[in-house]
Amino acid sequence: MMIRSKILIYLLAFYVLLQFVWWGYQIIDLGALADQSQEDTSRRIIMIIGEGGVFILILMAGFWKIQQSIAKEIQLSQRQNNFMLSVTHELKTPLTSIQLALQTLKKRNLKAEDQADLIAKALGANQRLSSLIDNIINASRLESNDFTPRLEIFPLKTFLQNKATELKTTHKQASIILNCAVEIMHADTYMLETIFNNLLENAIKYSGDNPKLEILVKKNGKFTEIIISDQGPGITAEEKQQIFKKFYRVGSEISRSQKGSGLGLFITSEFIQLHKGRIKCENNKPAGTKFIIELPNGE
Repeated sequence: MMIRSKILIYLLAFYVLLQFVWWGYQIIDLGALADQSQEDTSRRIIMIIGEGGVFILILMAGFWKIQQSIAKEIQLSQRQNNFMLSVTHELKTPLTSIQLALQTLKKRNLKAEDQADLIAKALGANQRLSSLIDNIINASRLESNDFTPRLEIFPLKTFLQNKATELKTTHKQASIILNCAVEIMHADTYMLETIFNNLLENAIKYSGDNPKLEILVKKNGKFTEIIISDQGPGITAEEKQQIFKKFYRVGSEISRSQKGSGLGLFITSEFIQLHKGRIKCENNKPAGTKFIIELPNGE
């Protein structure tokens, strides 16, 4: 049982003990004042009964709060267990891909085009592995409040152009439309790169065999607005309330078709908040998901 639930139980137990002591005192006092008028005695009894009713209500509310707290802790524990299982799979998959690509390159005399294709696949698998490890480390550092944004000039347009080219290389069926009207931003380079890597790779992963992404960047008053849209299966209204929580992954364990750590969107949201920005998730039309990010210009 987590510390929060234990504290609630101790506080409730302490309150119950105090309440019984108070009741005992009132009953003894009531007996000692038997010579009081009937009206005074009745008033004292009504007060004790009223206090008892309040006690029962507080006790019920306390039990309900403890139950809610334990349920949340059980849910978090289940997510952590699912996270460990998923991470094991996520680590094995890119390692297997890299190993297979290297073995094929070593054993066979391939055409230059086939060699380039295998190298691209190995690099893509290596990137997924690197992103997963980074997310695990970042989540741990966020828990320790070990992040402070270092604002510097970030070449936003150049980075997005290079990222789009990289994704098209590793995902040959992907269609990526980039419309960036902002050349630079003042932001933490590492955090901003992590934000884009998580959102774009997420969009690719959940968009099926022929991903179609659109990236729109523009100034909006004191903010830079970034919109990343895909045409995947979309996210339900209920899941939109959960997706930025640590370890949360879209879909159930049985129906989920894509693996993941449940850390990417959590880290993305935290990094954006550290920049005093905000992120929200909306439905894309005619289908898919749209993430809208607003970051201060910082000029």
